[in-house]
Amino acid sequence: MKKLNLMTTLLTMLLITSMSVFGQENKKAENARKDVKEAQQDLREAKNDSAADYQKFRKEAEMSIEANEKKIAELREKKLSDNKEMNEDYTRKVKALEQKNTALKHKLETSSTTKSTKWASFKREFNHDMDELGHAIKDIGVNNAK
Repeated sequence: MKKLNLMTTLLTMLLITSMSVFGQENKKAENARKDVKEAQQDLREAKNDSAADYQKFRKEAEMSIEANEKKIAELREKKLSDNKEMNEDYTRKVKALEQKNTALKHKLETSSTTKSTKWASFKREFNHDMDELGHAIKDIGVNNAK
């Protein structure tokens, strides 16, 4: 009888211990599933933000390229002076600006293949190149006014 009571007590204790361990494991698994769902949601939001940022950047860059094309066309129409050498040099500079603008346009068109890890670098470099071109256009316009 004592053995039976002792066995029953031990089995009961073992059962209670195992139930509490399983309960803790279920809570850990539930928390892990919750964390995974939150991470997936954050990833979806980041992708949407990135896509929106890309579209905004592309639209602004296209507008800048178009503005540069108009300025270059205006520069092409102007004549510096009656000096043939000066006009040839000026025409060569305008053509170089036009080529740079075309290269930036091509770079923007191929930017959709840029990896997301290199996006910040691409954007910084593109903006730098665009600023340089803008300054060059202004400088040639100032030189033209003299």
